[in-house]
Amino acid sequence: MMRLASRVFKIVAAALVLSLVAIGFAVVAPLKEPPLSGAAGTYVVRNINIVDVESGELIENSTVIFDSKGILSIQTNQLESVPTNATVIDGENLYLMPGLWDMHTHSLKLSPQLHHPLFLRHGITSIRDMSGCLDRDDSYWACPVDRQRWEEASLKQNGISPRYHQQSSYQANGGNEVPLNFPDYFRLDTLEDARQASAFFLSQGADFIKTYSELSQEQFENLSLAVAERGLSLAGHKPLKVPLVDAIEAQMSSIEHGRLFMFECYQLIDSFRAEENPLTIYNSNTIRDIMELQDTERCSELMELMAESETYWVPTLTTLKMSAMSRQAAYRTDSRLVEIPLIVKALVWNPDIDRAAESGFDEDGKFVHGDYFEMVSRQVASAKAHGVKILAGTDNIDTYVFTGSSLHDELSMLVEAGLTPLQALQSATIDAAKYSGKGHELGSIQVGKKADMILLTENPLDDVRNTRSITGVIFNGIYFDESALLGLQQYSIEMARSWRINLRYLANLIMSPLMRVQLAD
Repeated sequence: MMRLASRVFKIVAAALVLSLVAIGFAVVAPLKEPPLSGAAGTYVVRNINIVDVESGELIENSTVIFDSKGILSIQTNQLESVPTNATVIDGENLYLMPGLWDMHTHSLKLSPQLHHPLFLRHGITSIRDMSGCLDRDDSYWACPVDRQRWEEASLKQNGISPRYHQQSSYQANGGNEVPLNFPDYFRLDTLEDARQASAFFLSQGADFIKTYSELSQEQFENLSLAVAERGLSLAGHKPLKVPLVDAIEAQMSSIEHGRLFMFECYQLIDSFRAEENPLTIYNSNTIRDIMELQDTERCSELMELMAESETYWVPTLTTLKMSAMSRQAAYRTDSRLVEIPLIVKALVWNPDIDRAAESGFDEDGKFVHGDYFEMVSRQVASAKAHGVKILAGTDNIDTYVFTGSSLHDELSMLVEAGLTPLQALQSATIDAAKYSGKGHELGSIQVGKKADMILLTENPLDDVRNTRSITGVIFNGIYFDESALLGLQQYSIEMARSWRINLRYLANLIMSPLMRVQLAD
């Protein structure tokens, strides 16, 4: 009997050792790379209809010649001869538009497997990432050096990645985001702390410091002074304690998310801000109160003030749509869920959407999130009518935000809110490029600009939903045909199903001191 027990113990011990070895292998072994399925060379697209996102006109029956150097020629007359060794693409009854930009994303160490292929598959050739690291590498979050390396490899056709524009710091949230063993200056208790943090992020390659909701008025003011001294800027959440007027005066380059004017136009906003932590009283009843006590005259004044400034708004309607649709079975069974790792759905997405569905009722038993989404949408249209500069962003990796394809959802929601198809397209092309300081080389189809473009079967100026009718993507002159694009999508689905990716994701999450602080908050 003792021999049998000894054998069982040895078998169990061996199984445990093998399991640990397998887990260790999953965590440290190189992962499968995405397929480098794009083809470089000189291309001639004939008989194509060019979507001019600046004028809103179609340039019909055109010929566009491009390669990795950029757009070489645009001709509206019949091309007499094809350049030597050029590949001809028949553009008859097709539409050529600039590559799309997602102006609010979050990249992870696993983004090359989970996100980058899907961005390119859906025509998103440029992104602005709103996350980063503190003073050391992080196992979960991508750092500026990671994003720069990925982009450089992609431009050389040694990897798959969109362009990353404007590097972000890690979020500045008043100190509660900083692990205990990290430098104290990240807590921003003094002006000198803000100066040290700004100097560090500048050395890391950041272009702006991302502000978050719980920064105090004093911390925000110190940061605004410190970044101005360093030639950086502020972008991100407008802190709840900071009035919009002050954020604009501090020259925030962009303010994120749809709640901006809902809060600022709330008649009781001063008492709300006076709370020690306003987020602790932010519930369904407060949301209903905010909706019912909107100061429309004040709202109009603030929108006019913002329109006169250089501060942009990125509403990310996609994030509010999750709460609004959380009780809809069809929404919760989206076919794109196959692109999301099982561990992400189990640990983050399912609890998030369940919480929104269960806690979204006010004291009268009415579900607030749908009404809130509709009111925010109306404010987006009103802000645009007042001249506020709008950019399209999705908050990629947030719950029920699907990499790449959700940008097309965002464009549709902007039009449903009241923007024209052209205005929505501009928010994700030329306006995004101008905001990023890249309007001279990206954002529209012009000779001399980089060859980031999308081939469509339908006209997006007629219906913005036609941005989904992608039959080819050109990134830096590299052409991905429909088969190559489907291969990128299938790769990401395979990665999401992979037990190695799921184990790696979980290990990266657990090992990240930044995420341990977030999860404990």
